[in-house]
Amino acid sequence: MGRDTGKKGQKMAAEYLRDRFKDIGVPPLSRAGVDGGYFQAYELIESRKGSIAVRSRNHELRWPQEILYFSEHMTEGLVLDWLIPLKATKPLDSILVARAGVVIDARNLELGPSGFRGLSEPLERAKSAGYKAVFIILQEEAKQQMDGLVHADGTSMRLPSPEDGAQARNGATQVFYLTANGLSKLAGRRGTRLLLKPKARRVKAGISIEVTSREKRIQAENVLAYIEGSDLREEVVVVTAHYDHIGVENGVVYNGADDDGSGTVALLEIAQAFTAAKSVGRGPRRSILVMPVSGEEKGLLGSRYYSDNPVFPLEQTVSNLNIDMIGRVDSAHSASPPYVYIIGSDRLSSDLHAVNEAANSAHTRIVLDYTFNAEDDPNRFYYRSDHYNFARKGVPSIFFFSGVHEDYHQPGDDVEKIRFDLLESRARLVFHTAWLLANRNERIRTDKPIR
Repeated sequence: MGRDTGKKGQKMAAEYLRDRFKDIGVPPLSRAGVDGGYFQAYELIESRKGSIAVRSRNHELRWPQEILYFSEHMTEGLVLDWLIPLKATKPLDSILVARAGVVIDARNLELGPSGFRGLSEPLERAKSAGYKAVFIILQEEAKQQMDGLVHADGTSMRLPSPEDGAQARNGATQVFYLTANGLSKLAGRRGTRLLLKPKARRVKAGISIEVTSREKRIQAENVLAYIEGSDLREEVVVVTAHYDHIGVENGVVYNGADDDGSGTVALLEIAQAFTAAKSVGRGPRRSILVMPVSGEEKGLLGSRYYSDNPVFPLEQTVSNLNIDMIGRVDSAHSASPPYVYIIGSDRLSSDLHAVNEAANSAHTRIVLDYTFNAEDDPNRFYYRSDHYNFARKGVPSIFFFSGVHEDYHQPGDDVEKIRFDLLESRARLVFHTAWLLANRNERIRTDKPIR
């Protein structure tokens, strides 16, 4: 059923993973925040589009092609008399504010899984001032990345926030995302030129907004397999992969064999290896948490929930090794020897990078490709998988990845296309890296700033 977060397929997968962990001898975990010994349950709000219409005398913007809307609170119509560029805002009388929307030019801001870097401060200024709508102008590429957070049926998910209360909902500021081209259609060319100039005061708008939506609260689960260490058991190495996928769209099941069935079954093998070692008295010194997470396809929500509500303190978390798609070959390596992309290994810790390379040299000897580790990588993969929610908290992390292929987020991502020989060698590399991290005398250092 595609393992869509919060749906029956994801629940079935969580139960399967729990049962497999039981079968290989991982005991239940008795700890606050863990249900039934294996699940970290968390709540999500699923928003489903009812109707969205943003109109001016120039144009009606189409959703989601021209405008995206995630703040699903408003259910009544709204008319904006004025659009005001944020950089030019000055104290305005309350009547004008009540009928005005702010335009924030975010085309130079970087997009990560938790939002745009540098956007939170101006967005809070606009909300605090009481503006009824905020239009955030994006580069076309960033808009396309955000498109992936909205399903074809118009649903999106988010973790609950204080703004979900009734009082906040009544006075909420509505947040829309669009491109400069979309703004031009809404405000006209002259209006857009003025709005994107910091000295502009305001532009006559005449924009009407009508939004209706439906929300419901659902539950999803991260699955936890904890292998307790020996003398250094209070320190933890976390190994993750997301087991959710897209689900069913237009009657078609998206199986997600590579994304991220490949990483999920690698976690089962890694957990089995550590458990087998411990059963013969050769277990790890530090503890190992093998954690399949859900909600990745909705915006890294399961790993974000864990990093904000950790079962084991993040100060005691040595590293996160994250596996997201390691079962295929991309076009850049169609004729190359076995390889894997390594992303993030040196971003926070020189030691982590060295340990991973040592594990590869001693055991797997595959090509470690650092192409996507570049800070100017246009794909921004460093910010697009679950390791980032650990890295943003200062936990040294590696993202193991075999690259994008023609079946990425397509119905053709099926098990028959998995290269099991490559999946095995890549999973072994993750295991040996985790083994070294868990058994070395000194904990790896975090010697670089979060960025």
